[in-house]
Amino acid sequence: MTFNSYEQSIDAAQPVALYRFSRGVLRWLYCSADRDITVGSEVYRSLSGGVTDAGAKFTGDATADKFVVTAPADIEVAQPWRTGCPSDQIELTVFDMHYGDNDPRLRWAGRIQSVNWPALDRCRITCVSRDAEMGQPGLDDAYSQFCTATLGDERCGVDLTAHRVSMTIQSMDGAAVQCAAAAGYPDGWFMAGWVEWPIGSGEYDRRHIDRHVGTELRLLGGTAGIPASATLRVLPGCDFLFGTCTDKYANSDRFRGIPDLERRSPFDGNAVW
Repeated sequence: MTFNSYEQSIDAAQPVALYRFSRGVLRWLYCSADRDITVGSEVYRSLSGGVTDAGAKFTGDATADKFVVTAPADIEVAQPWRTGCPSDQIELTVFDMHYGDNDPRLRWAGRIQSVNWPALDRCRITCVSRDAEMGQPGLDDAYSQFCTATLGDERCGVDLTAHRVSMTIQSMDGAAVQCAAAAGYPDGWFMAGWVEWPIGSGEYDRRHIDRHVGTELRLLGGTAGIPASATLRVLPGCDFLFGTCTDKYANSDRFRGIPDLERRSPFDGNAVW
């Protein structure tokens, strides 16, 4: 039977929802059935307590049309939110099918926005659609003294791999990590940069560096979730000033700011400018 035949059947329909969460090559596959469901090479797991959703909403306001998944409190995909928020988006694709059929139909696609635990044994995963992201304004390339590129992007052109440093954690205090190798660089060298650590399948999570003094790297969001004695990949930051672009990265040819821009505004009301 086809999907439509199951949908129109009086007694043969056995609807099943498939939930595919993904981050890079990482996959978390779940289903709403009472047993595991295999579709092609993918096995969608059934969880004790069940996985359900409140249905897709299309009111015309994409930012308000939340897609809410309710699942057991220990569902793997939700655990990164216990210590903060993952540094990369986790996407969700939902399919509908019927038991005995192998023709799932796409119902909804988006990403996780937030996770909370309303009860000890349940969690609520709130997602937003891709349409909600399309409604957000783009970045403005402002006319300023500061560079408007992001360090390492295609406009900046700096090869971050060449500036990346591997460091082993000596200790952590909840707010900062201590790495002996960090003392070999001037204070502030890694400020506004970030640290990365592996989470499996070639993926890395990261935290931004708020302060660098000696061996200490103080992190935004603290050290929760970072394995003790882990080897970190540490990257320096940028303050978007011309001097930093020249001295630290030798990249002045691609600096996107106006270093000699007049600090006064021609619209400040003064007739003499």
